[in-house]
Amino acid sequence: MRLHRRDRPSAPTEPTRPSPDRQHLGLLGTFGRGVFRHHRLAALLWLLIIIGAGTLNATFGGKVSDSFTVPGTNSQAAYDLLEADFPSQNAATATIVFSVPSGQTLDAPVNAAAVQAAVTALQSVPGVAPSGVTDPLTVATRTVADVPSPVSADGTIAFTTVTFTDSLAALLEQYPTDSEKPATAYPNPYNSLVTAVDSLPASDVTVTIGGPIADTYNNPVSWWANHADEVGLGLGAVLLLIAFGSVLGMAVPIATALFGAITAGGLVLLLADVITVSSAAPKVTLMIAIGVGLDYSLLIVTRYRHSIAEGFALDDAAGLALATAGKASVFAGLTVAVALLGLLLVPIPLVQTLGLAAAIGVGVMILAAITLLPTLLGLIGRRIDAYRLPFALRDTSGDPTRSLWGRFTTRVGRRPWLTLAAGTAVLVLCAWPFLSIDFGMPDDSSLPTSLSQQQAFTLLSEGFGPGANAPILVVASAPGATTATLTTTLAPLSSALGAFQPAGTVPGVEYSIGPIPNATGDAAVYQIIPTAGPDSQQTRAVVADLRDRVATATTGTAVQAYVGGTTATLIDLTDLVVEYLPYVIGAVVIGAFLLLVLVFRSILVPLKAAVMNLISIAAAYGIVVLVFQWGWAKGLLGLHDTIPIVSFVPLIMFVILFGLSMD
Repeated sequence: MRLHRRDRPSAPTEPTRPSPDRQHLGLLGTFGRGVFRHHRLAALLWLLIIIGAGTLNATFGGKVSDSFTVPGTNSQAAYDLLEADFPSQNAATATIVFSVPSGQTLDAPVNAAAVQAAVTALQSVPGVAPSGVTDPLTVATRTVADVPSPVSADGTIAFTTVTFTDSLAALLEQYPTDSEKPATAYPNPYNSLVTAVDSLPASDVTVTIGGPIADTYNNPVSWWANHADEVGLGLGAVLLLIAFGSVLGMAVPIATALFGAITAGGLVLLLADVITVSSAAPKVTLMIAIGVGLDYSLLIVTRYRHSIAEGFALDDAAGLALATAGKASVFAGLTVAVALLGLLLVPIPLVQTLGLAAAIGVGVMILAAITLLPTLLGLIGRRIDAYRLPFALRDTSGDPTRSLWGRFTTRVGRRPWLTLAAGTAVLVLCAWPFLSIDFGMPDDSSLPTSLSQQQAFTLLSEGFGPGANAPILVVASAPGATTATLTTTLAPLSSALGAFQPAGTVPGVEYSIGPIPNATGDAAVYQIIPTAGPDSQQTRAVVADLRDRVATATTGTAVQAYVGGTTATLIDLTDLVVEYLPYVIGAVVIGAFLLLVLVFRSILVPLKAAVMNLISIAAAYGIVVLVFQWGWAKGLLGLHDTIPIVSFVPLIMFVILFGLSMD
């Protein structure tokens, strides 16, 4: 491929158009022309900003967090009570499932010896609590008046729990996850468990590791997902090369987006020193910042080249670009920021910090577009079209109507009603599946079958019913009670929960264990196993019923009890997001509408833009349902089963798509 280091022949070397005055350029255009003229000073200031942001980040930058809370919910109250009265319950755990082929049983002498050897090996893993592993075969067969047996009825499947000394959060501090490597390729608790199991002599007993430890560490991420930012930047560079036809024409938007994104990422980590920031926030911020940075830079550079082709001086061309495309980019960026800040309405800290961080990223990119971009244009001057490529698109900067999109727009304008009807019909058809959307949280059954936690989940469901993977906790506080009086104090609650009573005593509950007292005897935990799995509507109904039973049983007493656990927490999380989704949509649409009214000084134009974007987003929702919930083309994405739509997805999709599409 041969590069041609020359200017576009269509661009005059000397200006042929008079310099526009300040009134014509406006405030932003005049500012842009000033930055262009003083580009060396502006470049020095940006260099100091980047160095300063890096220094502050290295000195004061905080750490992002994988934890999340759901304030104001029953499950969060249960978690807070559990953390206060049952510190040991906060310990990290892994579920170990033992299985043998059909026709054998685990209690056969040779298999029982293999299980015992595995338990001994797992107990020796560093970080496992003393007596943190129990041999499931040594637990006597239970009756309905006691704890159910950890061995399946046919004797082919059994499970036990490995309890660590530290919490999962503490383990993550010691052993951070590394998504670039397989879980067995670097030090972490899951790797230690696998190593312990793999060191055992060969036998017919299969040991499968699941539970929180496996979910946390054995969670491989594809190379593409790990390098999404780099891939996006690379694809953007290719598209810009094709669009502009020159290396420097491509380099200016790329450099603007890159330096702006780096600065935004540093500010997000500084924010993490003040508040808890989700671990997803930096990635989302970079993704959005790079996207809008390339978008706004493309608009401004295109207008800059167009002004040069019209015969304006370079500094005037920069001013005109900022006065037109720059102004549009500022208001477009503000629209995106308004949409992202709509996430602050959702009372979930993880969601709020995600929106705040992304809005900061967009704000930085707006500043980069109106300051760094004209600085770079000033540094390269007329060489914006140097190093031209032979395969570039035909230059139409002098006459945009000759471009592909210009011709397409002309044809659309000839038959507007036909185009409107056809486009609306396609979008409505795509949006139709959205009417059957099922919100929920995918469980381990939806993971690839090669992962151990998916295998453990399946084995537990086969051996003990789907509810074995959906335990529900009821945490009760009984002020003034003691170990001797706790059972009596909690008798009404125990009866309401069907504790140690036959299956079916409480509708939808397989069995209920408790009260399990704490060390001081003034609090207790009940473990309830439903008959259905974690993503079942029946389990959702069980959680609601248990909360009604708890409220009735504790009314008029000093006992405080809450229904929690992972299953209930995810249900609360879904309900809370779905509850606030209409408020976010309404606030974002109204905010963006008012902003566009100020820009266009019109009601009809913003109204049409809002309606069009709402229909487009509904179509995007419909396609998501079509693929993930209905299973169309799921094989192309590596899915072996359909999954419910995570409640976060429509929320995040809306604020990003609505904000960007309002451009």
